[in-house]
Amino acid sequence: MIAEILSVGTELLMGQISNTDAQYITKRLNDVGVNVYYHTVVGDNPQRLKQSVSLALSRSDVLITTGGLGPTKDDLTKETIAQALGLKLVLDECSHDKIRVFFERVGKKMMDNNLKQAYVPEGCTIIPNNNGTAPGCLIEKDGKTVIMLPGPPKEMIPMFEESLLPYFTKKTGQIIESKMLKVFGIGESEMETKILDIVEAQSNPTIAPYVNQGEIVIRVTARCKDRNSANQMINPVIDKIRDRLGIMLYALNG
Repeated sequence: MIAEILSVGTELLMGQISNTDAQYITKRLNDVGVNVYYHTVVGDNPQRLKQSVSLALSRSDVLITTGGLGPTKDDLTKETIAQALGLKLVLDECSHDKIRVFFERVGKKMMDNNLKQAYVPEGCTIIPNNNGTAPGCLIEKDGKTVIMLPGPPKEMIPMFEESLLPYFTKKTGQIIESKMLKVFGIGESEMETKILDIVEAQSNPTIAPYVNQGEIVIRVTARCKDRNSANQMINPVIDKIRDRLGIMLYALNG
């Protein structure tokens, strides 16, 4: 399975921000046996974006885009991809409700242009976003898979970990077992510093720290032939993390 990552945003081309999304997604896809052959960056220009999408679909099985799902006029990823695939955009009522609830939760007024984010390509699978207003989309069409994710890492990473990692695991036929540790009383940067050597020493299982709905989560994931063997690989790693973080760990799921 060949994948391509298409990062959308003029700020990337201008060097104003680093393309950490592509780096992260590539690593996680490799972890589950998906080969990434191409990284492409394109600005907020619908013609060049459409050309990039067409090229990607001509040479890759999977196209993952990040960015361009916001509420403003220059956020055109969904519109451009829908046009390239011959699909129309339709209002997803569930996404609309979640966007409204999100604004209520943070105490801000929902603007009219935020409704744009609830429009998705017809027939797509919605990828929930619990940390922002832009839902992701997954489209399977003509033997190709197109996935659209928001650009901010705090939104993209939990969406990938919780929705797409299981999706690709099923596609590649590998058994993936994950356990999640929750952390409190420490910031994300300090936590990462405390366990960085453990994270960098692992290739299987992998360790993925991220923030979801304000909580720090450490996800430990193993690829193996069966669940029991995977757990035998995961448990010693969890013990190392527990020894390092101690009482700052308050939950273990999985």
